[in-house]
Amino acid sequence: MVVTERLLPVNPFSRPGTSRVDDLAVVMHWTAAPGQEADVTARYFELLAQQDARDDRPDRYASAHYIVGIDGQVLRVIPEHEVAYHVGANDYTVIAQRRFPGYTSNGRMGTPNWCTIGIELCHPDASGRFTDVTVAVAQELVLDILDRCYLGPRYSLMRHYDITGKRCPRWWVEHGIEWDEFVRSVEEARRKQR
Repeated sequence: MVVTERLLPVNPFSRPGTSRVDDLAVVMHWTAAPGQEADVTARYFELLAQQDARDDRPDRYASAHYIVGIDGQVLRVIPEHEVAYHVGANDYTVIAQRRFPGYTSNGRMGTPNWCTIGIELCHPDASGRFTDVTVAVAQELVLDILDRCYLGPRYSLMRHYDITGKRCPRWWVEHGIEWDEFVRSVEEARRKQR
């Protein structure tokens, strides 16, 4: 797996430049943009910086640390030690409240963005189903992050859905068996490493 660094400019809407507090989970997402590749997703995050917080239009905050393309390309757009805007919400699931105490209270650190690493996965069509290449590369990336952060897959690998209830990543929310298979594949890869 080759990770290409394409860091976003520091800005209030997609890369605040703030250090994360802890490593508690890796969170999986889908781009919700059929056929959109990793570089286009990165460009979307870059363009968020052009918003003006002083105008009367609603602002959008969004990003992730990594983007995995349909062809397996991996872009790191935010350094892991920094906050990315990938799991902020007004309300959090009971699972998130138990898993991230103190990070779901809407205070200064009232978001799991402060303690999680986000990965966006590109997908070829509206179903949200990922290519085999995307899944294989995501597995490798997730395993690398979990190992470096001393985290276990069963407890620390989550979907956006598990934290906020948002149907993201759609395919793995609607096909929970395939999500379970992905988590098992990461666990199995870890066992083979040892």
